[in-house]
Amino acid sequence: MFVVECKKGEMLVGREVRVSRGGSLYLGRLPKGCRQCIRGSKLVLLITGLCGKGCFYCPLSTERRNKDIIFANEVEVKDKTQAIKEAMMIDAEGMGITGGEPLLNLRRTLDYIQAFKHKFGNQFHIHLYTAVEPISTDVVSKLVMAGLDELRLHRFTAGTDLHQIKQVMKKKGKLGFEIPAIPGKLEEMKSLLLKLDSLNLDFININELEFAPLNTDELRRRDFRLKHDSVAAVKDSEETAIALLEWAEENISLNVHFCPLTLKDGVQLRNRFHRRARHIAKPFEDISDEGLLVKGIIFPPPTMPLEAAIVILHTEFKIHKSQLWLNPERGQIETAVSLIQRLAKKLKQRGFRVGIAEEHPTDNRLQVTYTPL
Repeated sequence: MFVVECKKGEMLVGREVRVSRGGSLYLGRLPKGCRQCIRGSKLVLLITGLCGKGCFYCPLSTERRNKDIIFANEVEVKDKTQAIKEAMMIDAEGMGITGGEPLLNLRRTLDYIQAFKHKFGNQFHIHLYTAVEPISTDVVSKLVMAGLDELRLHRFTAGTDLHQIKQVMKKKGKLGFEIPAIPGKLEEMKSLLLKLDSLNLDFININELEFAPLNTDELRRRDFRLKHDSVAAVKDSEETAIALLEWAEENISLNVHFCPLTLKDGVQLRNRFHRRARHIAKPFEDISDEGLLVKGIIFPPPTMPLEAAIVILHTEFKIHKSQLWLNPERGQIETAVSLIQRLAKKLKQRGFRVGIAEEHPTDNRLQVTYTPL
Protein backbone atom coordinates (compact mmCIF):
# COMPACT_ATOMS: atom_id res chain seq x y z
CA MET A 1 0.00 0.00 0.00
CA PHE A 2 1.37 3.38 -1.03
CA VAL A 3 0.41 6.02 1.54
CA VAL A 4 0.62 9.69 0.65
CA GLU A 5 0.40 12.46 3.23
CA CYS A 6 -0.40 15.79 1.65
CA LYS A 7 -0.98 19.37 2.74
CA LYS A 8 -4.51 19.47 1.40
CA GLY A 9 -5.26 15.89 2.51
CA GLU A 10 -8.97 15.39 2.17
CA MET A 11 -9.38 17.51 -0.96
CA LEU A 12 -7.08 15.58 -3.30
CA VAL A 13 -8.21 12.81 -5.62
CA GLY A 14 -6.23 9.71 -6.53
CA ARG A 15 -6.07 5.95 -6.10
CA GLU A 16 -3.20 6.07 -3.63
CA VAL A 17 -4.17 5.67 0.01
CA ARG A 18 -3.94 9.13 1.54
CA VAL A 19 -3.87 10.45 5.09
CA SER A 20 -6.46 13.05 6.04
CA ARG A 21 -5.81 15.97 8.38
CA GLY A 22 -7.48 13.91 11.09
CA GLY A 23 -5.19 10.92 10.61
CA SER A 24 -7.71 8.71 8.81
CA LEU A 25 -6.91 6.78 5.62
CA TYR A 26 -8.83 7.07 2.38
CA LEU A 27 -8.92 6.31 -1.34
CA GLY A 28 -10.28 8.86 -3.77
CA ARG A 29 -12.19 11.72 -2.15
CA LEU A 30 -13.51 12.08 1.37
CA PRO A 31 -17.28 12.65 1.72
CA LYS A 32 -18.10 16.23 2.63
CA GLY A 33 -19.67 15.05 5.87
CA CYS A 34 -16.36 13.50 6.91
CA ARG A 35 -14.37 16.60 6.01
CA GLN A 36 -16.58 18.74 8.23
CA CYS A 37 -16.50 16.15 11.00
CA ILE A 38 -12.69 16.25 11.07
CA ARG A 39 -12.82 20.03 11.45
CA GLY A 40 -15.25 19.67 14.37
CA SER A 41 -17.79 21.75 12.47
CA LYS A 42 -20.47 19.06 12.24
CA LEU A 43 -23.27 19.06 14.79
CA VAL A 44 -24.04 15.49 15.88
CA LEU A 45 -27.82 15.22 16.22
CA LEU A 46 -29.17 12.06 17.85
CA ILE A 47 -32.76 12.38 16.69
CA THR A 48 -33.94 9.39 18.75
CA GLY A 49 -32.33 6.59 20.74
CA LEU A 50 -34.96 4.11 19.55
CA CYS A 51 -33.84 1.48 17.06
CA GLY A 52 -34.77 -2.20 17.42
CA LYS A 53 -32.09 -3.60 15.10
CA GLY A 54 -30.00 -5.01 17.93
CA CYS A 55 -26.61 -4.80 16.18
CA PHE A 56 -24.16 -6.58 18.48
CA TYR A 57 -21.52 -3.86 18.05
CA CYS A 58 -23.78 -0.85 18.74
CA PRO A 59 -21.77 1.61 20.89
CA LEU A 60 -24.73 3.75 21.99
CA SER A 61 -24.68 4.59 25.70
CA THR A 62 -27.13 3.55 28.42
CA GLU A 63 -28.22 7.19 28.64
CA ARG A 64 -29.45 7.16 25.05
CA ARG A 65 -30.15 3.61 23.88
CA ASN A 66 -33.81 2.67 23.39
CA LYS A 67 -34.99 6.07 24.63
CA ASP A 68 -36.95 8.51 22.50
CA ILE A 69 -34.79 11.51 23.36
CA ILE A 70 -32.85 14.07 21.32
CA PHE A 71 -29.23 15.10 21.80
CA ALA A 72 -27.36 17.87 19.98
CA ASN A 73 -23.72 16.99 20.58
CA GLU A 74 -23.50 16.45 24.37
CA VAL A 75 -26.65 18.45 25.16
CA GLU A 76 -30.10 16.91 25.56
CA VAL A 77 -32.58 19.17 23.76
CA LYS A 78 -36.35 19.38 23.73
CA ASP A 79 -36.97 21.16 20.46
CA LYS A 80 -35.47 22.51 17.23
CA THR A 81 -34.71 25.90 18.77
CA GLN A 82 -32.41 24.36 21.38
CA ALA A 83 -30.72 22.18 18.77
CA ILE A 84 -30.10 25.18 16.51
CA LYS A 85 -28.64 27.09 19.46
CA GLU A 86 -26.12 24.28 20.02
CA ALA A 87 -25.20 24.37 16.32
CA MET A 88 -24.53 28.08 16.64
CA MET A 89 -22.34 27.45 19.71
CA ILE A 90 -19.87 25.53 17.53
CA ASP A 91 -20.29 27.64 14.37
CA ALA A 92 -21.55 24.48 12.69
CA GLU A 93 -21.14 24.09 8.95
CA GLY A 94 -23.32 21.00 8.86
CA MET A 95 -25.13 18.31 10.80
CA GLY A 96 -24.96 14.52 11.01
CA ILE A 97 -28.28 12.89 11.99
CA THR A 98 -27.94 9.63 13.84
CA GLY A 99 -29.69 7.40 16.35
CA GLY A 100 -30.96 4.91 17.26
CA GLU A 101 -32.75 4.81 13.95
CA PRO A 102 -33.69 8.29 12.64
CA LEU A 103 -36.32 6.94 10.26
CA LEU A 104 -38.37 5.44 13.11
CA ASN A 105 -39.50 9.04 13.59
CA LEU A 106 -39.50 10.24 10.01
CA ARG A 107 -41.70 13.27 10.73
CA ARG A 108 -39.34 14.58 13.40
CA THR A 109 -36.32 13.92 11.20
CA LEU A 110 -37.85 15.83 8.29
CA ASP A 111 -38.85 18.71 10.58
CA TYR A 112 -35.30 19.09 11.89
CA ILE A 113 -33.74 18.93 8.42
CA GLN A 114 -36.12 21.63 7.17
CA ALA A 115 -35.59 23.81 10.24
CA PHE A 116 -31.79 23.71 9.97
CA LYS A 117 -31.84 24.41 6.24
CA HIS A 118 -34.20 27.34 6.84
CA LYS A 119 -31.94 28.74 9.56
CA PHE A 120 -28.52 28.23 7.99
CA GLY A 121 -29.21 28.03 4.26
CA ASN A 122 -28.64 25.44 1.55
CA GLN A 123 -24.88 25.49 2.10
CA PHE A 124 -25.42 23.88 5.53
CA HIS A 125 -24.53 20.24 4.82
CA ILE A 126 -26.71 17.51 6.34
CA HIS A 127 -26.02 13.79 6.28
CA LEU A 128 -28.04 10.98 7.85
CA TYR A 129 -27.36 7.40 8.95
CA THR A 130 -30.00 4.69 8.61
CA ALA A 131 -30.14 0.91 9.00
CA VAL A 132 -33.74 0.60 7.73
CA GLU A 133 -34.05 -2.29 5.30
CA PRO A 134 -35.47 -2.16 2.77
CA ILE A 135 -35.54 1.63 2.55
CA SER A 136 -38.08 2.94 0.06
CA THR A 137 -37.44 5.50 -2.64
CA ASP A 138 -40.49 7.37 -1.34
CA VAL A 139 -38.79 7.91 2.04
CA VAL A 140 -35.54 8.92 0.37
CA SER A 141 -37.42 11.39 -1.83
CA LYS A 142 -38.97 13.00 1.24
CA LEU A 143 -35.54 13.33 2.85
CA VAL A 144 -34.09 14.90 -0.30
CA MET A 145 -37.01 17.31 -0.61
CA ALA A 146 -36.52 18.34 3.02
CA GLY A 147 -32.88 19.16 2.29
CA LEU A 148 -30.78 16.04 2.96
CA ASP A 149 -27.38 16.20 1.23
CA GLU A 150 -25.86 12.82 2.04
CA LEU A 151 -27.45 9.47 2.93
CA ARG A 152 -25.38 6.78 4.64
CA LEU A 153 -26.87 3.29 4.62
CA HIS A 154 -25.76 0.79 7.20
CA ARG A 155 -27.02 -2.39 5.57
CA PHE A 156 -29.29 -3.60 2.80
CA THR A 157 -31.22 -6.69 1.67
CA ALA A 158 -32.50 -7.87 -1.67
CA GLY A 159 -35.54 -5.66 -1.07
CA THR A 160 -33.50 -2.47 -1.22
CA ASP A 161 -33.14 -1.10 -4.75
CA LEU A 162 -29.84 0.75 -4.46
CA HIS A 163 -29.94 1.80 -8.10
CA GLN A 164 -33.28 3.60 -7.64
CA ILE A 165 -32.14 5.19 -4.37
CA LYS A 166 -28.97 6.36 -6.10
CA GLN A 167 -31.06 8.00 -8.80
CA VAL A 168 -33.14 9.84 -6.20
CA MET A 169 -30.08 11.02 -4.27
CA LYS A 170 -28.33 12.06 -7.48
CA LYS A 171 -30.77 14.95 -7.80
CA LYS A 172 -29.41 16.55 -4.65
CA GLY A 173 -26.52 14.77 -2.95
CA LYS A 174 -24.50 11.64 -2.28
CA LEU A 175 -25.27 8.05 -1.37
CA GLY A 176 -22.85 5.91 0.59
CA PHE A 177 -22.44 3.19 3.15
CA GLU A 178 -21.06 3.21 6.67
CA ILE A 179 -20.04 0.00 8.45
CA PRO A 180 -17.59 -1.16 11.13
CA ALA A 181 -14.43 -3.05 10.23
CA ILE A 182 -15.16 -6.44 11.80
CA PRO A 183 -12.15 -8.77 12.17
CA GLY A 184 -12.71 -12.02 10.29
CA LYS A 185 -15.16 -10.45 7.83
CA LEU A 186 -12.68 -9.20 5.22
CA GLU A 187 -14.02 -11.31 2.34
CA GLU A 188 -17.60 -10.26 3.07
CA MET A 189 -16.52 -6.63 3.09
CA LYS A 190 -14.77 -7.07 -0.26
CA SER A 191 -18.00 -8.46 -1.72
CA LEU A 192 -19.93 -5.49 -0.38
CA LEU A 193 -17.46 -3.02 -1.90
CA LEU A 194 -17.68 -4.75 -5.28
CA LYS A 195 -21.47 -4.48 -5.13
CA LEU A 196 -21.37 -0.80 -4.20
CA ASP A 197 -18.77 -0.10 -6.89
CA SER A 198 -20.88 -1.78 -9.58
CA LEU A 199 -23.84 0.40 -8.59
CA ASN A 200 -21.68 3.53 -8.80
CA LEU A 201 -22.31 4.56 -5.19
CA ASP A 202 -20.35 7.57 -3.98
CA PHE A 203 -18.41 6.21 -1.01
CA ILE A 204 -18.10 3.78 1.85
CA ASN A 205 -17.02 4.85 5.33
CA ILE A 206 -15.44 2.14 7.47
CA ASN A 207 -15.22 2.69 11.23
CA GLU A 208 -12.89 1.04 13.68
CA LEU A 209 -14.87 -1.37 15.85
CA GLU A 210 -15.05 -0.23 19.47
CA PHE A 211 -15.91 -1.51 22.91
CA ALA A 212 -18.63 0.41 24.77
CA PRO A 213 -20.39 -0.32 28.07
CA LEU A 214 -23.45 -1.93 26.44
CA ASN A 215 -21.70 -3.97 23.73
CA THR A 216 -18.77 -5.40 25.71
CA ASP A 217 -20.44 -8.72 26.54
CA GLU A 218 -21.50 -9.28 22.92
CA LEU A 219 -18.03 -8.45 21.59
CA ARG A 220 -16.27 -10.69 24.10
CA ARG A 221 -18.72 -13.50 23.36
CA ARG A 222 -17.43 -13.33 19.80
CA ASP A 223 -13.82 -13.46 21.04
CA PHE A 224 -13.01 -9.83 20.24
CA ARG A 225 -10.37 -8.30 22.47
CA LEU A 226 -9.06 -4.83 23.25
CA LYS A 227 -6.31 -3.43 21.04
CA HIS A 228 -2.98 -2.88 22.77
CA ASP A 229 -2.59 0.68 24.11
CA SER A 230 -6.26 1.51 23.52
CA VAL A 231 -9.12 1.90 25.98
CA ALA A 232 -11.86 1.09 23.46
CA ALA A 233 -10.63 -0.05 20.01
CA VAL A 234 -11.07 -3.71 19.05
CA LYS A 235 -7.92 -5.69 18.26
CA ASP A 236 -7.40 -6.33 14.50
CA SER A 237 -10.22 -4.02 13.39
CA GLU A 238 -7.73 -1.44 12.09
CA GLU A 239 -5.70 -4.17 10.36
CA THR A 240 -8.86 -5.46 8.67
CA ALA A 241 -9.68 -1.98 7.36
CA ILE A 242 -6.14 -1.44 6.06
CA ALA A 243 -6.20 -4.81 4.29
CA LEU A 244 -9.47 -3.76 2.66
CA LEU A 245 -7.92 -0.48 1.52
CA GLU A 246 -4.93 -2.33 0.02
CA TRP A 247 -7.31 -4.58 -1.90
CA ALA A 248 -9.52 -1.67 -2.95
CA GLU A 249 -6.54 0.20 -4.44
CA GLU A 250 -6.28 -2.39 -7.21
CA ASN A 251 -9.82 -3.68 -7.55
CA ILE A 252 -12.41 -0.89 -7.38
CA SER A 253 -12.88 2.81 -8.11
CA LEU A 254 -15.19 3.48 -5.13
CA ASN A 255 -14.21 6.19 -2.63
CA VAL A 256 -13.20 4.40 0.59
CA HIS A 257 -12.52 6.00 3.96
CA PHE A 258 -11.26 4.32 7.14
CA CYS A 259 -12.10 6.31 10.27
CA PRO A 260 -10.06 5.17 13.30
CA LEU A 261 -11.32 5.60 16.83
CA THR A 262 -8.54 8.10 17.52
CA LEU A 263 -10.14 10.48 15.02
CA LYS A 264 -13.60 10.34 16.58
CA ASP A 265 -12.50 10.46 20.20
CA GLY A 266 -9.50 12.71 19.65
CA VAL A 267 -9.39 14.98 16.63
CA GLN A 268 -13.11 15.43 15.96
CA LEU A 269 -14.09 15.95 19.58
CA ARG A 270 -11.11 18.21 20.29
CA ASN A 271 -11.85 20.44 17.33
CA ARG A 272 -15.52 20.63 18.24
CA PHE A 273 -14.60 21.50 21.84
CA HIS A 274 -12.35 24.30 20.57
CA ARG A 275 -15.19 25.76 18.54
CA ARG A 276 -17.59 25.69 21.50
CA ALA A 277 -15.01 26.91 24.02
CA ARG A 278 -14.46 30.08 22.01
CA HIS A 279 -18.15 30.93 22.51
CA ILE A 280 -18.54 30.20 26.21
CA ALA A 281 -15.13 30.91 27.79
CA LYS A 282 -15.31 33.51 30.54
CA PRO A 283 -12.77 36.36 30.32
CA PHE A 284 -10.45 34.69 32.84
CA GLU A 285 -10.63 31.18 31.33
CA ASP A 286 -7.95 29.82 29.02
CA ILE A 287 -8.51 27.21 26.31
CA SER A 288 -6.14 24.23 26.30
CA ASP A 289 -4.77 22.41 23.26
CA GLU A 290 -7.48 19.80 23.85
CA GLY A 291 -10.23 22.42 23.77
CA LEU A 292 -10.79 22.33 27.54
CA LEU A 293 -11.50 25.38 29.68
CA VAL A 294 -8.67 26.05 32.16
CA LYS A 295 -9.17 28.17 35.28
CA GLY A 296 -7.93 28.82 38.79
CA ILE A 297 -10.06 27.54 41.69
CA ILE A 298 -10.25 28.98 45.21
CA PHE A 299 -11.97 27.11 48.07
CA PRO A 300 -12.55 29.16 51.24
CA PRO A 301 -11.94 27.70 54.73
CA PRO A 302 -14.77 25.32 55.78
CA THR A 303 -16.58 27.82 58.02
CA MET A 304 -16.27 30.80 55.68
CA PRO A 305 -19.23 31.63 53.38
CA LEU A 306 -18.38 32.26 49.74
CA GLU A 307 -19.61 35.85 49.95
CA ALA A 308 -17.28 36.56 52.90
CA ALA A 309 -14.42 34.94 50.99
CA ILE A 310 -15.02 37.31 48.07
CA VAL A 311 -14.74 40.30 50.42
CA ILE A 312 -11.45 39.03 51.91
CA LEU A 313 -9.99 38.32 48.46
CA HIS A 314 -10.92 41.82 47.38
CA THR A 315 -9.81 43.74 50.49
CA GLU A 316 -6.80 41.75 51.74
CA PHE A 317 -5.43 40.38 48.48
CA LYS A 318 -6.43 43.33 46.29
CA ILE A 319 -8.16 41.11 43.73
CA HIS A 320 -10.74 43.11 41.84
CA LYS A 321 -14.22 41.61 42.04
CA SER A 322 -14.41 41.51 38.25
CA GLN A 323 -11.62 38.89 38.35
CA LEU A 324 -13.60 36.60 40.65
CA TRP A 325 -16.51 34.38 39.62
CA LEU A 326 -18.73 32.90 42.32
CA ASN A 327 -19.82 29.28 41.73
CA PRO A 328 -22.16 28.41 44.61
CA GLU A 329 -23.16 25.05 43.10
CA ARG A 330 -19.60 23.79 43.48
CA GLY A 331 -18.76 25.86 46.53
CA GLN A 332 -15.83 27.57 44.84
CA ILE A 333 -14.55 30.85 43.49
CA GLU A 334 -13.08 30.86 39.98
CA THR A 335 -10.41 33.11 38.55
CA ALA A 336 -7.44 33.27 36.17
CA VAL A 337 -4.69 30.65 36.36
CA SER A 338 -1.99 33.35 36.38
CA LEU A 339 -3.55 35.01 39.44
CA ILE A 340 -3.80 31.70 41.32
CA GLN A 341 -0.19 30.86 40.58
CA ARG A 342 0.97 34.27 41.79
CA LEU A 343 -1.00 34.23 45.06
CA ALA A 344 -1.16 30.51 45.87
CA LYS A 345 1.28 30.60 48.80
CA LYS A 346 -0.35 33.59 50.53
CA LEU A 347 -3.87 32.24 49.98
CA LYS A 348 -2.94 28.90 51.52
CA GLN A 349 -1.43 30.67 54.52
CA ARG A 350 -4.80 32.37 55.01
CA GLY A 351 -6.59 29.00 55.00
CA PHE A 352 -7.75 28.86 51.39
CA ARG A 353 -7.31 25.80 49.20
CA VAL A 354 -6.32 26.58 45.63
CA GLY A 355 -5.77 24.67 42.40
CA ILE A 356 -6.14 24.58 38.64
CA ALA A 357 -9.08 22.85 36.95
CA GLU A 358 -9.85 21.75 33.39
CA GLU A 359 -13.46 21.44 32.26
CA HIS A 360 -15.34 20.33 29.18
CA PRO A 361 -16.78 23.32 27.29
CA THR A 362 -20.26 21.86 27.60
CA ASP A 363 -23.36 22.99 29.46
CA ASN A 364 -22.56 20.88 32.51
CA ARG A 365 -18.87 21.92 32.40
CA LEU A 366 -17.69 18.49 33.50
CA GLN A 367 -14.45 18.84 35.44
CA VAL A 368 -11.90 16.39 34.02
CA THR A 369 -8.80 17.38 36.00
CA TYR A 370 -8.03 19.26 39.22
CA THR A 371 -4.47 19.98 40.29
CA PRO A 372 -4.03 21.41 43.81
CA LEU A 373 -1.29 23.99 44.29
